[in-house]
Amino acid sequence: MAKAQEIDPDTADGVWTVTTRTSTYLLDFGEMTLLRAPGVGSSGDEAWAVSQLRRDSEDIPLLGVKSCRVGESAQFWVRAAEDPDVRTWRITTPVVSIERIS
Repeated sequence: MAKAQEIDPDTADGVWTVTTRTSTYLLDFGEMTLLRAPGVGSSGDEAWAVSQLRRDSEDIPLLGVKSCRVGESAQFWVRAAEDPDVRTWRITTPVVSIERIS
């Protein structure tokens, strides 16, 4: 496992965890999926409320990473599972840590 300061937008392999102020994300570039675990690893800071999002704790199709850097909000480009023509952004609370786990 290797800690990182960012995930390069050109990253095409590996499995990564991204912990934010309110959740943990699992990015699998082999499967091109994104999973959000709300509240997991959160800072416990009451200034940051944990939001509930559609498809939490489910793999959703990952199209790419616009930005993912410690100290900033990450931006993930995803596809709606129920309609492959619908694409949207997932923008996170500030990233606390990034780790490549495989």
